[in-house]
Amino acid sequence: MWNFKKIKKSLDLNGYFEFKNYLTKKDIKKVEETLLTTLNYIKKSNQKNLQKKYYEIKKYSPKLKGNWYDIAKFNIDLLKSVHKDPMVEFVKKYFNTKVVFSGRPAIHVHDNENDRLLDAHQETNQFARDTIVLWIPIYDTNKKTGGLTVYEKSHKSGYFKHSLDHPGGKKSWTSKYTNINKKYLKKFKEKNLEVKSGNAIIFLSSLVHSGYENSDPNSVRITITERFNPLKKLPFLKDTKASMKMPYVGVDYNKLKID
Repeated sequence: MWNFKKIKKSLDLNGYFEFKNYLTKKDIKKVEETLLTTLNYIKKSNQKNLQKKYYEIKKYSPKLKGNWYDIAKFNIDLLKSVHKDPMVEFVKKYFNTKVVFSGRPAIHVHDNENDRLLDAHQETNQFARDTIVLWIPIYDTNKKTGGLTVYEKSHKSGYFKHSLDHPGGKKSWTSKYTNINKKYLKKFKEKNLEVKSGNAIIFLSSLVHSGYENSDPNSVRITITERFNPLKKLPFLKDTKASMKMPYVGVDYNKLKID
């Protein structure tokens, strides 16, 4: 059963909440199987371990490995794992809304090259200003495999100015490398979360977060994420000139009030 008051209290106080066993072992197995089957479509083999299969495909064709990553978020079985009725109902109650939109379901894959880790940021480029993010690892995350870093209580400071320029002027894997200047982070305590497979971290979009490195050459960290957007002050439905998703930068999110 979902204890609404307990979860809301944690979100309001800390910016996040760890939900134990959001996915059952059966759920996890189904997700693994569907991701493995998709990789086998690229190149068939007898490999039944998803992590090893990932490295097999990465060696065979990095481009097709990337295509697998891009299309995985549209997998129906994976979508079922995040769009559970209790989660949707919780978001509706939290934001006092009757309508919730799926923002950006995705998988995140990090091997020990750590080339896709993001620096500290908040969840922007969504339909609504304030959203709730769901983050679920299908394998344990820890000091060796890396995971999610949160900046404790940072959600209480509102939204910070973001930049799309990679820190240090480095070239990034994405042109949308949204991040916060490190000078804003000094007053917050960094906490590297260690989350068991199937547990879920639910956090507010205003909570500053980032990833920490995977140092295990035999492991790949795979997480499922979703952003739940309430029908509350969607600029797209208020302003004929507004884009469907709010920009990463160029908008003062703090001035967009919730209805």
